[in-house]
Amino acid sequence: MRLFSNFSLFAVLTLAGSCALLSTSLSAAAEKPAAAPTSPSSVLITNDDLPGQLPSSGTFFAIGTTGALSNPNRVSLGGSGSGGGYFGSNRVNILNNPTTPCAFLSLGGSNVVSAVDINTQQDIGNFQAASSDSGHDNGIGLVNNGTYLYANFTSSETLATFSIGTGCTLQFLGDIAPIGLHNGNLKGMATHGNLMIATFGDGSIESFNISAGIPVSNNDLQNATGYTTSRFSQGVDITQDGHYAIFGDQSTTDTIEVSDISSGKLTKTVLYNFGTGGNSNNVLLSPDETLIYIANTATGQVTAAFFNATTGKVSPGCTSKQLKGFDNSWVFLSSPVSQLPSGTGSVLYLAEFGGSSGIAVVNVTSSGGKCTLTEASGSPVVDPDSTFLLSIGVYPPRSF
Repeated sequence: MRLFSNFSLFAVLTLAGSCALLSTSLSAAAEKPAAAPTSPSSVLITNDDLPGQLPSSGTFFAIGTTGALSNPNRVSLGGSGSGGGYFGSNRVNILNNPTTPCAFLSLGGSNVVSAVDINTQQDIGNFQAASSDSGHDNGIGLVNNGTYLYANFTSSETLATFSIGTGCTLQFLGDIAPIGLHNGNLKGMATHGNLMIATFGDGSIESFNISAGIPVSNNDLQNATGYTTSRFSQGVDITQDGHYAIFGDQSTTDTIEVSDISSGKLTKTVLYNFGTGGNSNNVLLSPDETLIYIANTATGQVTAAFFNATTGKVSPGCTSKQLKGFDNSWVFLSSPVSQLPSGTGSVLYLAEFGGSSGIAVVNVTSSGGKCTLTEASGSPVVDPDSTFLLSIGVYPPRSF
C-alpha cells in the first residue's frame, strides 16, 4: 500500500521520461535568468525539489485578481532536493509574519531547511538540524505554529524542532523519533496553537503538546478507523477553532476521517467513504470551512466534500473531470492550496509532478448545497524550474 505515498527516484525517472531528457531540461531551468521579483501582495511558491548535483530552487508566481499565475521568479536555494517523496509531507510552509513573511522550503538532498523572505524574494540561508537528520529518500515535511517550525526528516525518521527568529532565521532545538503503532514512520502534520496532529504510514495517528517547543506525546497513539479496511490516514488539517482534525486516507476511493479534538487529544475517528476519485492522500479545508478539497492522485482529479464545522460531519460534494495531461505530461497530483484566505478560497491550485511539472488551476463554485470544480482554460501553468513538483504554498495563507 506504499504505491501512492512513497516512490523511488528510479521510478520517478521512469515515469517522467528518460534521464537524459530530464537532465537537459533541468540544467536549462537551473541556468535560466531570474525574472524581476513579483509583488509580494499575493504569490504562489513552489518547492522545485531538484535532486543530485543541480542547485534546487523555489519559484514565485504573481497571483492576479482572477487567480491567474504569471511572472515566475526563480530563487536559488543553494542546496539539492530529494526529487520526490511522501504526498502527505508538505515541503513548502508559510509564516505569515506582518513584518517579514517567510517561506520555508525543505531540501531533502542536502538535509536542510531553506528560508526565503517573501517581501524581497531573497534567500536568507539554509538551516541544519542534527547531523544525523536525513530526508534524502523521501523529503522533509514542514509545519509551523508561528513560534516553532517542525521538520519531518523521512529517512532518519526524526522530527526536528526549530525556533523561528527574526528575519526568517531558524535555530535547531532538538529531535524526537515518533513511530506509529505498527512501526510506520511520520507522514502528515498539522498544528493548532499548542497542539500537533500527526499521521503515520501504517494507519495510526497521534497528537502532541508543543507548548514548550519540542513535541511531547499526549499518549493517544491509536489506529484510525480506516486501518481495519486498509485505509491509511496520510494528510491532515485542523479546523479554525481546534474542534476537529480532518484526515485524508490512502485509499482506492475518496475516504475522509474526522476526530473530535476539542479535549486537546485525539478521539476515535469517524470514517466517511464516498466518491469515485482514487486516493485521498492530500486534504485542505476551505477558509470558510464548508468544503474539504481532496487531491485524487491515482485518477488525476480533484474532489470537494461538504463539511459541517459545527457537527464535524462530511457529505458528498463534487468531483472534477480528469485534469489535462494526467498520465501523459504528469503522473502525480498533490498539495492543494487556495488562492484567497476567505470564502471557499476561490481558485484552487495543485502541484502536478512529472515530465512537465506544473500547477493545476481549478475554479470552484459552491451554492445551495451543490458545487462544481472546473479546470481553468489556462491550466496547467508550467513550472519552468522543475519536473519534480510535489509541494506548493500561497501567501497570504489561510488564517488558521
